[in-house]
Amino acid sequence: MAWTVVYYETAQGDKPIEAFLDALSHGARAKCLAYISRLEIDGTRLPASIAAHVRGKIWELRPEWSGTEYRFFYAAFVRQRFVILHAIRKKRQKLRERDIAIAEQRYEEVTRKASR
Repeated sequence: MAWTVVYYETAQGDKPIEAFLDALSHGARAKCLAYISRLEIDGTRLPASIAAHVRGKIWELRPEWSGTEYRFFYAAFVRQRFVILHAIRKKRQKLRERDIAIAEQRYEEVTRKASR
């Protein structure tokens, strides 16, 4: 069964994931969208080369284009739904704590909204 993937949206209606994707080159954007499509199709059965656990409920998609690594932090929710919470251009070997914290904060926000 296919999953639904949605992008995080702020309370003010800002869409940071869409803005991130829109700022990428055509090739990089296409590669990132292909990984997101794989998430929709394969869900939790993605290989470690495509997706990896970060911590807690947070996972990451791991696309690379032309020597640049990108990371899309996401979490699974009920009814076969993923929410992409945060996106970065990875510049260091290790993920920055600040980026993981942003994803966790947004996860908590989405969870609160869903429980209302």
